[in-house]
Amino acid sequence: MDNFNLNLFKYFYYVVIYNGVTNASKNLKVAQPSLSLSIKKLESDLNKVLINRSSKQFQLTDDGYKLFETLKPAFESIERNIVFSNDNKKYLELNIGIRYSYADSILSEFIKRFQYEYPKVKLNIDLYSKLNFDKINNKEYDIIIDDDDYIKQAENVAVESLCEIENYFICGNELIEEYRNVKSIQELDVVPFISYRPSLKSGKFKQFCYQNDVGFLETININESELYFKLIRDNLGIGFSNKLLLKKYLNDKTLYKLNVEEKLFNDKISIAYTKNEQIVINFIKLLKKYIAEELE
Repeated sequence: MDNFNLNLFKYFYYVVIYNGVTNASKNLKVAQPSLSLSIKKLESDLNKVLINRSSKQFQLTDDGYKLFETLKPAFESIERNIVFSNDNKKYLELNIGIRYSYADSILSEFIKRFQYEYPKVKLNIDLYSKLNFDKINNKEYDIIIDDDDYIKQAENVAVESLCEIENYFICGNELIEEYRNVKSIQELDVVPFISYRPSLKSGKFKQFCYQNDVGFLETININESELYFKLIRDNLGIGFSNKLLLKKYLNDKTLYKLNVEEKLFNDKISIAYTKNEQIVINFIKLLKKYIAEELE
């Protein structure tokens, strides 16, 4: 190569890291046409085809793979020096505290999207059944996601409302025949009920039932969501859960929503963060966008 241009190699490396030109364009903040032209220029300079354009998915040629493997040690070394340069602090690492139930409904699919957008960020996720405020106040967490009532008790953190999630009564395919025409919560009195423990929801739910003069026959009390939904699918009782957690089960018709007319309470979820670094802000922005799409 007569005119050595390091930027061309950098653009190629990050196109591979971000699994395609489109995503690399967003993360590098470089216009997509410019990025595509840079890759073509590098191919022309090297007289090699680096990316297989006949494939629908992003795919390197053998020459492209060899070049990436050659560049990888150098760029990883540069990144390590940047990441650890300021008092040896890891800027590309997030410590997240979140309640079990909200991890299932909010984080389970979102993590895939976040890792796709930010493959270099390491996530340390701490699941808990009861929030430990010492970990927040001592800044062991960068981000916490929990019920609004809990989070507002934390000190010296920024707090934002994340979303409100609707709750439904649910049952399996056999019980829906029995309860399909139920219109009022009063008609569910002394119905076999499977409760899901690990959140404020259980307390709110009991208060809600008391206010509506309804008593359920609590047959099973559980704190693990996959088993919880399996037992409901097995028609051992009805349940109560939020829209995000239920979405996939309702879509594939393995669980059914009961259409009671009373307005049920929503889960109010907030997010708190202890520092204002860009990766924290990006995490929150992407999470809000993801939840808004999922709640549509």
